[in-house]
Amino acid sequence: MLLNWLDRVSDWNPQLFREVKGRLNNRNVALATGTSVLGQLLVLSYLWLSLPSTSTYSYGQLFVWHSLVVLFALLVLGSYLLISDLAREERRGTLNFIRLSPQSAQSILMGKMLGVPILLYLAVLLSIPLHLWLGLSAEIPLIEILSLYAVLIGSCAFFYSGALLFSLVSSWFSGFQAWLGSGAILMFLCITHNKGINYSPTDWLNLFCPSVVLHYLVYRTDLEYNGDFSFSHPAMPNWEWFNIPLDATFASIVMFMLFNYGFGTYWIWQALNRRFHNPNATLISKRQSYLLTACFAEVSLGFALPSWSNGYPSQPLFDNFLSLLSINLLLLVSLIATLSPHRQALQDWARYRQNKVSALVKDLLWGEKSPAVVAIAINLVISCTIMMAWILCWPVGIEGSSRMQVISGLVLTLNLLLIYATLAQIMLLMKSQWRAIWAAGTVVTVNLLPALILSLLSISPEHEWGGLWLFTSSPWDALKSVSAMFVAQVILVEWTILGVLSWQLTRQLHKVGESASKALFANSRTA
Repeated sequence: MLLNWLDRVSDWNPQLFREVKGRLNNRNVALATGTSVLGQLLVLSYLWLSLPSTSTYSYGQLFVWHSLVVLFALLVLGSYLLISDLAREERRGTLNFIRLSPQSAQSILMGKMLGVPILLYLAVLLSIPLHLWLGLSAEIPLIEILSLYAVLIGSCAFFYSGALLFSLVSSWFSGFQAWLGSGAILMFLCITHNKGINYSPTDWLNLFCPSVVLHYLVYRTDLEYNGDFSFSHPAMPNWEWFNIPLDATFASIVMFMLFNYGFGTYWIWQALNRRFHNPNATLISKRQSYLLTACFAEVSLGFALPSWSNGYPSQPLFDNFLSLLSINLLLLVSLIATLSPHRQALQDWARYRQNKVSALVKDLLWGEKSPAVVAIAINLVISCTIMMAWILCWPVGIEGSSRMQVISGLVLTLNLLLIYATLAQIMLLMKSQWRAIWAAGTVVTVNLLPALILSLLSISPEHEWGGLWLFTSSPWDALKSVSAMFVAQVILVEWTILGVLSWQLTRQLHKVGESASKALFANSRTA
């Protein structure tokens, strides 16, 4: 029977067959089964020996802890196994062999996701009967327990996809990859698990933590637990997106979480499909980046709209704006690293590009190998437009900050980001094999150095020379004490710096293209 099942798996997904065949031996199956059974016996022993009575409270308490153990084991340990396996394949050179197979990237990576943690899946499946019994004994409806399972499956798809992508783009971490990736997931889950709703864009993060469903189940059954994982606060009070209550019903929370996982998983797979067969390709195309930025900005904006009570927002609008800006800047900085091609791609583009203006514009907008500065600028405009529309709806002078001050700060910040993008693209034209590290280090230094120098010189935003803070990534306090003319001058200086860097990038591209063409012609004459 097992052989027949494996034959069917082989026909459906050869990579899954390869992973399952290598792991499902008698020793590994016995170890996974024994671990699961031992854990369940410990749970039952605790229930019957340590608790005063087998009440609904007791069953509910154990249901929560059982859920948390399974949740953290699946997401953290499963991600560790996937990253470690792909890194091992990379070191041994077998990953390149797999890439040469006729299977699609989606088939291969799905085989990895389903096959590598197969023993972990087995241990979890064996514990489901006990988990169901605890939940039903705690008077939790079966449909809600099954919904928890659906959320857990969705979270596995999202975090496992992210783990595979992290492994593909972080080979230079060597053997430290798995610890770094799984540790980051563990830290994220711990933070979001204990994070409350504060009516800001950071509330979006809660939708990525599957234990949110546990918070709701505990609140619904009037059970409150204290300890390392606190459940003493209400589920998610007044959790809203575009003023739509996410916590209106249990079904609404589940649907929003599944949609959220689907949204994230979709974009991760866009990068996986591009990067797996071509390790030198950018993670997403420029065309995809425009849609991603628009979707990201819209979704994050939905959590930035506070509820109004007696004419006052539940959260200061300016604080919400800073949170919204920070989240979007995180994406935009990631796009600089994601879209910027390296030296070889730029050299090929500079050598063969057409000189027609229309062809050049089309290349800069959509081309895979052209510089990413124009694409980054368009993404900045998309994100800025969405945030600007929200800012213009603020009451004039709200919380002591005028709309023009906030808009000026937004423009200054996005100008700096465009300067960083141009600088990074110039650094990626270096011949050094460490050009990516040089680019990242240069951008980080240019970002931090001005603020560090001003701090060492004790020049605060309120100082006579406090206007210099407008050249940093934290211009907000300085904007309160400078004139509009000074802000315009700073913007003009930033545009001048951007123009000089753009000229330097263009000059280097011409030089690289000409030198490559000369070498090509010289080789052809020699032949």
